[in-house]
Amino acid sequence: MSSNEETRVAIITGATTGLGAATTKIFACDGYHVLATGLNDDAGFIARLKSEGLSIEFFAADLRKPQAAAIAVIERSIEIFHRIDVVVNSAARISHKPVGEVDENDWDEIFAVNLKAPFFISQAAFPYLAKTQGAIINISSTNAWAVNHNNQLYDSMKAALNHLTKGLARDFRDSGVRVNALMPGAMRTPLVHEWLDIYLGRSSNESDLQGPNVATPDMVARGVLALASENMRWVNGAEIPIDGGYHLGNS
Repeated sequence: MSSNEETRVAIITGATTGLGAATTKIFACDGYHVLATGLNDDAGFIARLKSEGLSIEFFAADLRKPQAAAIAVIERSIEIFHRIDVVVNSAARISHKPVGEVDENDWDEIFAVNLKAPFFISQAAFPYLAKTQGAIINISSTNAWAVNHNNQLYDSMKAALNHLTKGLARDFRDSGVRVNALMPGAMRTPLVHEWLDIYLGRSSNESDLQGPNVATPDMVARGVLALASENMRWVNGAEIPIDGGYHLGNS
């Protein structure tokens, strides 16, 4: 597939569901070429967007093998689109268990997907982002600042992702590549439903995710798009909550 060399290109992980899917759509609708990654597109989400004329290509990648997946994703983007302007590290796993039930496999999977994958994708993308003066946006969480009961692995990885973001921002700064962490609060996504199922001990439903503190994925995706803009070039190494201010407390 050929590409207009002036059109900006975004790579988005976890692109077929939840926030990743909303971000994929909003970037493509804004005129980006998008390389959308995930384990599969079995539900046909990416195929439907392509049928609407949007410039999106799907690439299957298993981030539980983060370094190999990262190299393959970046190579595929360059092969198709010839450049990279934005990387959105949106893919994530949850782990909600009492301390006594957590095992090494739980740690290994969440470490691979939630922290190692953003690192290795950023590492592999950096030479191309330096050419375009591009941006990396890591999707963190307000859980990086405020922990939940039985949520140590996820919360710890999001806190580590924030710190990784600042370290990469410092190392990449002189090359003109920006790295920021965007921190959503509660959202109506499959991942949050999965977490609620475990937290509540029953199948969650839409009523469990109603309330002024719960965002739709589109609300947060607009923030991702804005942060990727050249108009935000002076925002670098930031940890930015995007939850309507609910991390500040309710009293």
